[in-house]
Amino acid sequence: MKLISLNTFGGHVFEPMMKFVETHASTTDVFCFQEMVSTEDREAIKTSNGWRVNLLQELIDALPEFEHHFAPMQQDFQTEPDYPNQSQFGVAIFYRKILSISDKGFFFICNGPNTLIDKDWSTLGHTAAHITVEIAQQPITILTLHGNSQPGDKLDSPLRIEQSRRILELLARHEGAKIVTGDFNLLPGTKSIQLFEEAGFKNLISDYDIKTTRGSMMRKLFPEYEHGEYGFQEFADYTFVTPDIDVTQFSVPDEPISDHLPMILEFDL
Repeated sequence: MKLISLNTFGGHVFEPMMKFVETHASTTDVFCFQEMVSTEDREAIKTSNGWRVNLLQELIDALPEFEHHFAPMQQDFQTEPDYPNQSQFGVAIFYRKILSISDKGFFFICNGPNTLIDKDWSTLGHTAAHITVEIAQQPITILTLHGNSQPGDKLDSPLRIEQSRRILELLARHEGAKIVTGDFNLLPGTKSIQLFEEAGFKNLISDYDIKTTRGSMMRKLFPEYEHGEYGFQEFADYTFVTPDIDVTQFSVPDEPISDHLPMILEFDL
């Protein structure tokens, strides 16, 4: 099987991102997307600050062989007053229609629905979405998340440690193999990351000696980060797997499609 995780940056780098998705669609079984925006208004394409408010619908059209599972967390995030009460922001899993899904759901790992106060990002709710795929009567639970971005140092906080604990508690209730992937908004070496390793997960970012999950496009989009308070943070995204996942290939190519890089996992059981 092949799984791709990508923080879409709300479709800011739309054409290259869509070309990447369409190129990989025929060989991919599951896409995990973060920073997904959805609206029922098919005409509301793009806000003045670059967010494509019907990105989910555009991906649905581009991936007709896939079902989707959307986990919203905030209404009208980063959109202009032109679009009040129209868009939802969250994470999504796209999976091939031929896959046998025995369970799916989502839950809040931080705050709750529509908790954002002004532009205090620490108050934004964050969700994790999960599906369980049955392959030869063996379950594989796939979970994707978008972790809290605050504080901006991407170091441990009580909230971030609690996020990891909530995810691990949910996964402990599922039998079989497990994959956790997405934008954790964390640096390596944090306790929040170590909790997954202590629970027996393999950290593919460290195992494959990945040097960055942000890449060259991030530097083009936000050159000021290089000289900001925290410097340029090379890491935010991670993929963890249980030992019963036989990883055949894992890569994080420097594709100029977002302010994050895609994580591409190929595996057997």
